[in-house]
Amino acid sequence: MDAQAAALAAFTRREGLTVAGAFADPGVSGTTPLDDRPGLSAALDAVLTSGAGALVVARHDRLARDTLQALLIERAFAAAGARVLFADGANGESDSDRFTRTVLHAAAEQAKRDVVRRLAAGRDAKRARDPRAYVGGRPPFGYEARDGALKPHPDHALTVRQAFELARRGRSVRAIATELGLHPTAIARMLAHEGYKRGTPAERIVDPKLFNAAARELGSRRRG
Repeated sequence: MDAQAAALAAFTRREGLTVAGAFADPGVSGTTPLDDRPGLSAALDAVLTSGAGALVVARHDRLARDTLQALLIERAFAAAGARVLFADGANGESDSDRFTRTVLHAAAEQAKRDVVRRLAAGRDAKRARDPRAYVGGRPPFGYEARDGALKPHPDHALTVRQAFELARRGRSVRAIATELGLHPTAIARMLAHEGYKRGTPAERIVDPKLFNAAARELGSRRRG
């Protein structure tokens, strides 16, 4: 974000533009539609209310990493009376410039596919070396990523064990959720996650006997 801010500041100074506002969508996927991007939607609202003439973006892949979404975003700002300008260039209005922008949007989309493919290959290789290795992504509730591996979270692991113990005693998913202050969907997903009973005693959160007893009780409730 700091690098993008520096590029935008340099571009606006060089072009003699007055900045009406700054907007960001940290943590939002580049394939997300305009309506689901709070920062970008706020920028469009600012264009409509302030009459700003342009949205300035650091790079093409920061506007979107999906060609269709990028073109739809450009169209939405054009309908509001504003151009989309890129600090890394290609801001002309000729047919050739428009074609170049479309190609750059497609290149950003392909770059995203390449990154996803490389990350997946890396995860697969790591998992092949060690089936219990942490390969990225959000850890299941009850675990935390520490020292390159998934390890029980001191507090969340206790909550997981409480959920299984309550299920073993015959409590329903909804009742467990109410008692632990979690959503029923989260409890149902938790009670079905067999990873909690795998690994060494230090690695697993739920003893296999407790896991299986809870599963039998939940199964009998569903049959009932």
